[in-house]
Amino acid sequence: MAKITIIAINGSPRKNGKTAELLKKFLVLLKRKGAKTTFLNLSDYKINHCLGCYSKSPSACKFPCVQKDDMQKIYPLLLASDVIILGSPIYWFNMSGLMKNFIDRLTCLATSGYLLENKVGLSLAVSSENEGGRVSASLSMASALNHLGLLIPPYGILYFPGREKLNQKGKVIWDNWLTNEMPKISNNLIKLCQFLKKAKFQW
Repeated sequence: MAKITIIAINGSPRKNGKTAELLKKFLVLLKRKGAKTTFLNLSDYKINHCLGCYSKSPSACKFPCVQKDDMQKIYPLLLASDVIILGSPIYWFNMSGLMKNFIDRLTCLATSGYLLENKVGLSLAVSSENEGGRVSASLSMASALNHLGLLIPPYGILYFPGREKLNQKGKVIWDNWLTNEMPKISNNLIKLCQFLKKAKFQW
């Protein structure tokens, strides 16, 4: 069976920050399962803001986008991938501006026949502390992927750090379920993709 191809997209301006660290941990585990992986920093690319062509007329927003910027380098990577993982730090209770701008530029893939349909998507929202917005940011990214036609699997809407709990001494500590569950999520993700390929699954 052909290798599963996975791309992880870092929406943080920090190339070696916590978001990048967690995405790379995921990719290491997935690579061990035989996947072909790619890591991409959005901050390395010049991506213009969406011009809102769709608002003027849906037929005006077509793939490839009329803007000739670095999205033209990223679109082929997305189209060639079986899995797309979006990762972003928390900026004011939601995803970063880098990630939101990137997602806006995916509109042409939807209006031209939902070109990302039948792929699998995951979202990861990351905070360095107990900061609000982790769940809502991850949900926002996952919602965009889902409306682009991607399948969001169980435990595919991820956030870090996890939840608070009390230890035996009554002290509040973090239960970072994400890092604990990464091996299981990675294993099941590969199994899901293999099943979808074997079944030649189409919406």
